[in-house]
Amino acid sequence: MLNIVQIGYGYWGNNVAKNIVASKNVNLVAICDNSLDRLEKAKSVYFDLIEYSQDYKRYLNDPTVDAFALVIQTDPSFEVAKEILNAGKHLFIEKPMAINSKRAQALKELAERNNLIIHCDHIMIFHPIIRYIKNLYDKGDLGDLIYFDISRMNLGPIRMDVNSMLDLAVHDLAVIDYISKGKEPYHIEAIGEKRYGSQETLTYLTLKYDGFISHIKSSWISPLKERRMIIAGTKKMVVFDDMKTVDKLTIYDHGIIQIEPSEEYGAYEFKTRTGDIFIPNIQFEDALKNSIEHFANCIREMQPSLAGPDQAIRVIKILDKAISKLNQTSEVAL
Repeated sequence: MLNIVQIGYGYWGNNVAKNIVASKNVNLVAICDNSLDRLEKAKSVYFDLIEYSQDYKRYLNDPTVDAFALVIQTDPSFEVAKEILNAGKHLFIEKPMAINSKRAQALKELAERNNLIIHCDHIMIFHPIIRYIKNLYDKGDLGDLIYFDISRMNLGPIRMDVNSMLDLAVHDLAVIDYISKGKEPYHIEAIGEKRYGSQETLTYLTLKYDGFISHIKSSWISPLKERRMIIAGTKKMVVFDDMKTVDKLTIYDHGIIQIEPSEEYGAYEFKTRTGDIFIPNIQFEDALKNSIEHFANCIREMQPSLAGPDQAIRVIKILDKAISKLNQTSEVAL
């Protein structure tokens, strides 16, 4: 049984703690938070089953503690993460792993020196539907990738520590990385709009990879909540709509086929192909629970995580370049 201490009990921290407690392989020792109000909320849920403290440092040198779950804002998490790794504890850390790739690289090197596991909570790669799509691609059923078109939008919450791209698009970049087996884009464009606060509340991110293109819209100012992903391959195309209660994944046996050129005026050399539409029955699994179980298994087997530092750094490098593009746009506007 893995003994873990959680730091942070905000909105997402509540979900993380709930899934740790539900796990048969992980034991939640304590919840730590600077806020007494949040600790009281946690205590109203878990009573005396765990410990509560405003000081996480008291657990750093506790030999019975194996790991920490760090569920706080991105910017301050870096220094806390270093303390955890220097104390010889494994680390489950919320996305993005760091505010930039330089910091993420420093955490990776520290973990490697101390033979520790870092698992970044790229939750979507542990979603059963994403794993189903990944299997389709790996088997060749989708053919070659053509494009990803992704919308992740809602009305708030507006964060002050990161922009909407770092908050939302990081999920989708991790999915693209996972499905494409770590491919990295060679061209990046990004634009955004700062409407409330100092961070972009709406961003459009376009990426060109070798063989396919990706477009990701991230918004905190949409009247509709949308979590939709279209993935087009040369053989089949899929639509994953996570806001549906049932039938979230639809597979289209559609595409474009090449025909012999004709001398007839206006004749096309390509035509559309429409085949069957298939909605697979995929059993529900909690992606966050799967993420936590994967972390525990990685520690037990001392194997790197699918969402380990290497993947996290690839994702953050994209975000670094995208933020640079956003800053260039802002400077032109000034």
